[in-house]
Amino acid sequence: MRVLIAGAGEVGFRVGRDLVYRGHEVTLIDSNPSSVKRAQTLDAQVFKGNAASAKFLLEEASIKDADLFIGVTGKDVVNLVGCSLAKKMGCSTIARLNNPEIIDLPPDYDHQQLFGVDAFVSPDELSMHRIWQILSRPALTRLEHFSVGKLRILEIRLNDSSPSVGRPLSNIKLPPHCRIALIAREEGVTIPSEQDILMPRDRILILLSEHSELEELSDSLGLPKEITSERNIKRLMIAGTSRIALNLAKQVHEDSRYKDVEVYVTEPDPILAEKASSELPESVRVLVGSSTDRHFLREEGIRYEDLFVAATDREDWNVLSCLLAKKEGAKRTVALVYQTELEYVVQDTGIDTLINPKRVTVNAIVNRATSTDKIEGMEELEGGEASVREFLIKSNSKNVGIPIAKLGVPEQTLIAMVNRKGEALFPDDEFTFNEGDHVLVFTLKGKLPEVEKFFY
Repeated sequence: MRVLIAGAGEVGFRVGRDLVYRGHEVTLIDSNPSSVKRAQTLDAQVFKGNAASAKFLLEEASIKDADLFIGVTGKDVVNLVGCSLAKKMGCSTIARLNNPEIIDLPPDYDHQQLFGVDAFVSPDELSMHRIWQILSRPALTRLEHFSVGKLRILEIRLNDSSPSVGRPLSNIKLPPHCRIALIAREEGVTIPSEQDILMPRDRILILLSEHSELEELSDSLGLPKEITSERNIKRLMIAGTSRIALNLAKQVHEDSRYKDVEVYVTEPDPILAEKASSELPESVRVLVGSSTDRHFLREEGIRYEDLFVAATDREDWNVLSCLLAKKEGAKRTVALVYQTELEYVVQDTGIDTLINPKRVTVNAIVNRATSTDKIEGMEELEGGEASVREFLIKSNSKNVGIPIAKLGVPEQTLIAMVNRKGEALFPDDEFTFNEGDHVLVFTLKGKLPEVEKFFY
């Protein structure tokens, strides 16, 4: 597939990199010299130019020869202009929109006909969706881009008293329908083998099927009470008055499932606080004060908060306020971060959940772009250091009918689950693939080319 990407910033570069890894012909365009220079490190064609210029797209970037156009510049209008032209040239189109209001239309109008866009991707909406998952079950993330939609990932940190600490995985009895898929510690991320020994402060990711009971994991791993219990969230504090912050407060208020939840929004700027108060329902309390001020947090009862979400436009404030909130007694904290490097640095500091709008946007775009590709689904983990992929086993696959132990699976790769006709199977070394199996694989970033070659 020939893909033309308008925008080579953080999102465009990562989308391009992933598509190049998967063997697609990629062209990137950007007007920023530093973005162009970085993109030139990829095995892709790179142009410096204006993605809103029809002449440039036609004569230089050869948009008429592309199969897919992806608009991910920082300007929504540029993305829409590029998609509109690309659609007239016969391309499929995907546009990132930072402000969804730009395409807010009456119900009688068709977005595709007006803008020529097959799919819109909104970082705000994707981030909001992740926060909603946390509201419904704080420690769980659903893997929704995969063929078994009810799969979940549980993320926990082991403490000194965990019964699993100091023991190899081979000696830890886990209940059925679950598997430890990844271990993160100070020295890096690893895909565990049976010989790996769990250590205090390890952050582990556990793959669970819909049949898994969290309570059954307690005997093996010593899960915190707030994970295994069904205690509902009663108090929610949101730091900031960004679009995400205000939309979250509004949606919690409007959702009948959370009618008893007390919602607080903090904003240090009195003018912005007053503006937010005028936009939000009366039941949402807007507090004038800084979420990075521990005295303010104490006065407002941070120790009683079941969930603290830092959603300002400043990621450094988000990180600091979450660390303070956690230290002062907040049950669970969520911080928005916008740089993958920062996400990687602070992920082991004690903040429960980091949400990177750029990373979730990359996942959504690549999933959309390759939905009919060999790989059925993908998602990045640990700031891009690890990935989970789904592969379809076809009739001509070299891996059919051979036990996994004899296939030569690449190192640092875990064949975690197989979806066989809707049934979730957790394979062992003697398991053999059948045609039509959907295989869920966890691996490290550097192993992706080898893993994809292994399956195809």
